[in-house]
Amino acid sequence: MNTELLRERGRSPLQGGATLNVQTISSTDELPPMHAEWESLRKSCRCSIFTSFDWVMEWLRHFDHIASPSIVVVREEGRLVGLAPFAVMEHRAMGIKLKKLSMIGNGTSVAELYDLGVMCRDRREDVLGAIIEAMEGIDWNVLHLNELREDPVNRALYEKISERWETDDVVHIPCPRTDLPLEGDVLDVASSRTRRTIRKTIEHLEMDNRIDYRTVDLPEEAAEAAWIYALQHRERWDEKGGSIFTNENLSSFLKEAMRATVEEGCGVVYEVWIDGSLASQMLCLEDGDLMRAYRVGMNNRFSDLSPGNLVAYYAMNEAQHAGFVQFDFGAGPEEFKYRLGARDVYLMRIQSKRGTVRAMAKISSLPGVRQLVDRSGAREQVLRAFHQ
Repeated sequence: MNTELLRERGRSPLQGGATLNVQTISSTDELPPMHAEWESLRKSCRCSIFTSFDWVMEWLRHFDHIASPSIVVVREEGRLVGLAPFAVMEHRAMGIKLKKLSMIGNGTSVAELYDLGVMCRDRREDVLGAIIEAMEGIDWNVLHLNELREDPVNRALYEKISERWETDDVVHIPCPRTDLPLEGDVLDVASSRTRRTIRKTIEHLEMDNRIDYRTVDLPEEAAEAAWIYALQHRERWDEKGGSIFTNENLSSFLKEAMRATVEEGCGVVYEVWIDGSLASQMLCLEDGDLMRAYRVGMNNRFSDLSPGNLVAYYAMNEAQHAGFVQFDFGAGPEEFKYRLGARDVYLMRIQSKRGTVRAMAKISSLPGVRQLVDRSGAREQVLRAFHQ
């Protein structure tokens, strides 16, 4: 981790003679005193739980061996008005050192959080400009801001980045959400086939007293449930190329993040048990009027009963009764989400490059060079490294 604890990036003039104080924090040691004001700014900007102080700190604690914080902090007369929770990751591709600037929580190919972005009080152009100036002073050559919330602040961020550096077109990523009905059966929003299948399966299991439901809302039990989720994920993916949860840091992160979130009163685990065994789980996060299905897992023994659908119905029903307006299924266009009534809300990806990497990209685009690198496979290796 960078030994420079706090680097001031200078002062940016404002109208009326006031100034913005801009700093880049490169050590987690300086973050704890910011807890309260970080959360105050996040909530005023309506940013997601994945940008919260606790989730950021937990992620950095588990992945500090591969990612170093470069958190841009913008103040006006001591008041926090802007925050960009960035991290830098380094690796080599074709002998070139890649330094990738990403959002904390996304950019390491593990534990990818979503609905991310910068925080900017009142959508101020001068605050966004100050963040861009601070980005200029961070040591990176690949910019990969993935799964950002599609909103005016992040769109304005893209415009300012594209004015400063060579930037790809925005990539849009579907993040399906279901609008929960105010009353009635939540299955009414599902497809007719899914509705019939779930109702028939539940009726069959309840007739023989084979199904039970459990809500886990105690911190230690939630941590244990998350650990079991990771174990079942390994079993389910063992014959399909392996599970990401063979990474012990990721398993530990999931466990501790769920423990802390439940302890704060913003997390819950829903479970379906069949024949006395855990059949499926949904690790959920309460985020304003939105319930997020962060992780969904199931026991392969019960795959013929589609236990993932059963736990989704249970969780959606509980969310409706608790007054949540939407049910978020996370990034990615998996078909089951749409069968449960989801419609796309879009996230965005901003990608740019500078320095040696930008020069290399230009050279490799020349016709003769492009044919050479295409034949050697070098271009694919470098491009793959950009996105991993």
